[in-house]
Amino acid sequence: MTGSASKVVPLGLETMRACADRTLANDAEVLSPDVLETLTLQLRGHLVLAIPEVETVVHALPEDSVARVCALFCVGDARLRLSAQPGRTLSAHTQRLARSVRALCDHYENDDHQCPNAPERAAYLRMLLHFPGCPDCRTVDGNGEAIGRCLTGDRLYEEYRRARRRPALAPPLTEAARSQGRRFTTYRTGSPPRQQQMVEQQREHRLGGQPRAWMG
Repeated sequence: MTGSASKVVPLGLETMRACADRTLANDAEVLSPDVLETLTLQLRGHLVLAIPEVETVVHALPEDSVARVCALFCVGDARLRLSAQPGRTLSAHTQRLARSVRALCDHYENDDHQCPNAPERAAYLRMLLHFPGCPDCRTVDGNGEAIGRCLTGDRLYEEYRRARRRPALAPPLTEAARSQGRRFTTYRTGSPPRQQQMVEQQREHRLGGQPRAWMG
């Protein structure tokens, strides 16, 4: 991991990633129960080693760092998955462990690594840290409705809403997909006249106006 934080037990990232990649490969669902059980034990061991190491290094980051918040969320997820029971299918449980191993490897290797939903996690944590200690945010009426006015709380909540609406990163489109998208766009923008008439009539009806008489 880049940074000045020292590591007590350097992690074998190559071995950890290889185990996770094998578990998350397309043919992982056809692995035998014995192989899945072996992978599960290996992944659990990787997480047991990685969790305290990642915690140690990320605590050296600034408290308001999005990467720090994201890493701590991933650590929490890893702990939950370690304590969870496999359930009906061992393969699903093993894949969840593998995804946690991948995430912790990324955070351990790169101080600035952020998962796709890192901004949302950071905004949510800022709300959690502010609201309990703010007297204005905790002011309620007899029915339990919030009546306090806190500009900071409003701003943090709006930041959280914007972070949640942030579009997820999508993989690049193939040429076939782009071509299909162009055909769809052409159809929508070049709608037949009768369809345009129906849309206009529905819009005027919702606005309380009288539908115009269409000729032809």
